[in-house]
Amino acid sequence: MYGHEFKELRLEQGITQKEACSGICSESKLSRWENDQVEVEFSTAMKLLNRIHITSHEFMGWSKFSPRPEIDPELSEATEKENIPFLKRVTQKQLTKYHKNHNKFDLFMAANLCNQLFIIEHKNYLPPIDQKKLFAIFSKVNLWSQYYISAFGASIFLFNPKQIYGSSMQIIRNIDRLKEAETSFNLEIIMGSLSDGILRLISLNELSYAQKLVKELKKIELPQYLMFFTLTLTYLQKAIDYMKNGDDKPILTLISEVLDLGCSVQATTYLDMFKYLKAQRKKYNF
Repeated sequence: MYGHEFKELRLEQGITQKEACSGICSESKLSRWENDQVEVEFSTAMKLLNRIHITSHEFMGWSKFSPRPEIDPELSEATEKENIPFLKRVTQKQLTKYHKNHNKFDLFMAANLCNQLFIIEHKNYLPPIDQKKLFAIFSKVNLWSQYYISAFGASIFLFNPKQIYGSSMQIIRNIDRLKEAETSFNLEIIMGSLSDGILRLISLNELSYAQKLVKELKKIELPQYLMFFTLTLTYLQKAIDYMKNGDDKPILTLISEVLDLGCSVQATTYLDMFKYLKAQRKKYNF
């Protein structure tokens, strides 16, 4: 029951019970809901939220509603720190937990940790049988909600090029459906996750897949506050060109321009990416 949280948001705005429920439900029913004595129909709850100028997404964020299992603090600590021995220990513990209960969420968390290790060591610690199960889950997703997009993005370095491209295209085709939810947060997750996927494809010299995804992402209409992703897409395009012709001047010039704009963190990230791609190009003689 979340009526008491609705009440807090209503009172914060100085809206009376009568103003909130007029034409929607009785004051007595609203009062009982706000005191967690009864539940209201979903459609009624949506109308009440609209009346106090709160979206369902905002309500979920401000309330204590959580559709996912609580995350072990140790897992959060492992993903936030680059302590490799600790990260490996927690990863093995999470894999053991998944192998015992076969819970999908536990597999997602194990894959997230393995993804972190891959970024650091460029080695896939997720067992092949678990990799197969993980992709089988994503291949059956019909509605790419925030839950699945986040899980895919947090494990994207563990997949092969065909899997990255295939799932990425499914997500892109699902964008119009996501827009119906009236939240741009999903769009931010999509752009971030698929940008990582493109980087992975570039590092594997799968430039055709990478180019197709860049082309598709450029078609997406971004709100003003997400326009920084256009810079990332420009960077990824120059990275593709570099892997093709070996000319590093355009990509280094872009990094320098980003630094001149005062975006030192972003410039450092781009430079680290470039160094990795350069090493890959030399290692595999692309």
